[in-house]
Amino acid sequence: MTAATILIPTYRHAALLPFALRSALAQTTASIEVLVVGDGVEDDTRTALHPFLDDSRVRFFDFPKGERHGEAHRHETLTSAKGRIVCYLSDDDLLLPEHVTEMLRLLDRADFAHSPAFRVRPDGSLGYRPADLSSPVFVERLRAGGRNAVGLTGSAHTLAAYRRLRHGWRPAPAGTPTDLHMWRQFFDLPGVTCVSGTRLTHLHFPDRPRASLDVGARVAELEGWTRRMTEQGFRSQLDELAIGALSTLAAAAAEENARLRDLLETVQRSLWWRLGGPVRRARRPSSRPPTTR
Repeated sequence: MTAATILIPTYRHAALLPFALRSALAQTTASIEVLVVGDGVEDDTRTALHPFLDDSRVRFFDFPKGERHGEAHRHETLTSAKGRIVCYLSDDDLLLPEHVTEMLRLLDRADFAHSPAFRVRPDGSLGYRPADLSSPVFVERLRAGGRNAVGLTGSAHTLAAYRRLRHGWRPAPAGTPTDLHMWRQFFDLPGVTCVSGTRLTHLHFPDRPRASLDVGARVAELEGWTRRMTEQGFRSQLDELAIGALSTLAAAAAEENARLRDLLETVQRSLWWRLGGPVRRARRPSSRPPTTR
């Protein structure tokens, strides 16, 4: 059986898609297949894909433009998946060579997994959004509409768990992130086990901070990171960037806690608080039993 299916949805990133594809095909796990899901792509995407189709591991599904992000196309494509697990990769992101190996390890004891939620900033540093899929509190926050820290790239699940879902990939309601809409189905599976990894094995390049960059700049960025990934010592450099992101987040949290403490002390020193004390005590229900006549 194929160890892993890597699914790459694509729309209008013809210049960036080859970098994503090469990172998928460079996995240290030999037994993979790569399914590229075209959602109304144009000829430039087909041209960019053409050299990769000589590789028997790559299949291209050329669908017309679907609703929202073509989620239904992803579901149809997965009906022919052969991997024991399914890994996801956006067409403008990169997988490190050990990504599939790490997801296979995590999914030996879980149904759904995610590489740590770091993102690459345009200046080359990393940002981090706390995420712990093994925490019921975190999962419940996502169920209730919390900010999604579990993006497409870096996510993986077993094919068996996917086939237990009621719907699978489908268009999300307006205002709901597509990925989060999908992940909630896993969270609702009876007895499902979810886990977040501790080793960063993907590189996510969010679009929003790059809105002012042209295609040439985006290509140069991916070229640079692709080259760095092959250099000796890259793993140590990446770990240092990740530690820097965590340190920055911790410092910001400490600063916010200090600000809130200062705010509380200011309120408690205020005339309103001092005058409110007797009022609050007067409104407090008495613990003594009522008297009877």
